[in-house]
Amino acid sequence: MHAIISLIEKELSEPYIVYTYRYFVNQWPSLCFLAYTSTREPIGVIVCKLDRHLKGSRLMRGYIAMISVKHEYRGKGLAKRLVRRALEEMVGMGAQEVVLETEADNEAALGLYERLGFIREKRLHRFYLNGKDSFRLVLPIPQAMQRPIPPELDAPPPPGLVQPPSPSQTFNADSNSTASHAPDIHTHIL
Repeated sequence: MHAIISLIEKELSEPYIVYTYRYFVNQWPSLCFLAYTSTREPIGVIVCKLDRHLKGSRLMRGYIAMISVKHEYRGKGLAKRLVRRALEEMVGMGAQEVVLETEADNEAALGLYERLGFIREKRLHRFYLNGKDSFRLVLPIPQAMQRPIPPELDAPPPPGLVQPPSPSQTFNADSNSTASHAPDIHTHIL
């Protein structure tokens, strides 16, 4: 948990309290990924969730809550790999769309998400505590890619239950970006 908090606090403008991190990591551990170097230095993180869009709705919506890459590792494709890994997991769990918000003036993030197929859905004025606007972006998952909603997600979970984690996968972030040398991305389970 410390690595996630440290990366996000250093690299994002929005402050979060520890309970926010715990909420995501405890409820959706299989949707939290931590990237690190071969020396085990944490360098990137993505924190997501998946649930029904509205109470009683059949629409399963993924949400990218936080993503952060250490400044010196930006521009090397790590954020793209983290987003793709999270999208794969969410689609595999039945996501029919994925949404996120990012600062309206964050051209690098907007470019990344739009290259991955996200569409600007709405501008949210003064969305962040720093007074900045954001864009809500949405990625509709094509029908052909959608998976059946797993039975354990098809009904609301009993109070206090935590979703079981998926098996972790490891890669090396210090290597080049070929298929056999993908970045180290671990499912971070706390």
